[in-house]
Amino acid sequence: MEIGIWGDSITFGSCDSEALGWAGRLRKTLPADDYNQLYNFGICGETSEDLLERFNIEAKAIGPDKVVFAIGINDSKFPSESYINKIPPAEFEQNLNKLLQQAKNYTDQITLVGLTRVDDEWRSVRGSRFLNEEIEKYDSIIKKVADEHNYHFISVIDVVDPITDLADGLHPNAAGYQKMFEKVKSEVGF
Repeated sequence: MEIGIWGDSITFGSCDSEALGWAGRLRKTLPADDYNQLYNFGICGETSEDLLERFNIEAKAIGPDKVVFAIGINDSKFPSESYINKIPPAEFEQNLNKLLQQAKNYTDQITLVGLTRVDDEWRSVRGSRFLNEEIEKYDSIIKKVADEHNYHFISVIDVVDPITDLADGLHPNAAGYQKMFEKVKSEVGF
């Protein structure tokens, strides 16, 4: 079984002291053989627009039996000195629909993982910021799109506690990733 997980730095596992993230923990639960492969295509800073540019190339390379998308938090971000989301909500929804259309060329086993809350006071060194109110809007879009296409949506919005489970105000710490892993593992079916 070839499993591809596409997303951003939270998919990649940034700031995890165990260097696994939730996807790496999931990979460790699969049998260690040539018939079960999990590929983590999480890239830091990635948006749905960025993912559209690379998804087909990477999916073609692995021929996934299952596709997991965990994207959207960077779309919701406010770049430095801006009050406009990096990717506006309507465009984000269009991008998700395009990603699902592309993924259908490989498999009908598609899962969308929702977004996590952050510390609203967090700012990047460049001045970018995230707000939970916006993250929740984008999370709702992911759920809506998943429901419209009858794909599985895994909500993690309440899984990671912004007070205790974040390493830097944005990315989960090891405990936060463990909680995400447990939630995804309980629902993903592999």
